[in-house]
Amino acid sequence: MGEETVEREFMGKGRSKIWTYLILMVLFVALIIIVNVVWKNPTSAKEGLKTFMGMPSWAGATVMFLAGALIFWLGLKMETDWPEGFGAFLIAGSVAWAEIIVGWSKFELGLIVLPYLIPMAVFALLLMYGMKKSV
Repeated sequence: MGEETVEREFMGKGRSKIWTYLILMVLFVALIIIVNVVWKNPTSAKEGLKTFMGMPSWAGATVMFLAGALIFWLGLKMETDWPEGFGAFLIAGSVAWAEIIVGWSKFELGLIVLPYLIPMAVFALLLMYGMKKSV
């Protein structure tokens, strides 16, 4: 009977740890910038969902989706699971953003919780796929 290798290190080894720390650093800096923008000017942050760098709102969701897809794909090529999780999070966030653009209530289909469940399902499915296909 074949034995499965169980990953015993949460953040991987060698290069994987470096990637993990780099990703965490970028996420931390991005979080600080977002909190700072929202704290200093909440109306500007609210308007930021309606336009993305002067482009229509769908462009922001598209850019977020493409960035998430690229990060997720790169994560499949690495030992660490952080890029896959972050990419899946960005893709699920872009799905939620698209729901807001189209109209949140259009996705209810009789169930009020359905618009909330769609991005969560996308996130969970991508994580399951990543766990199965990861190096």
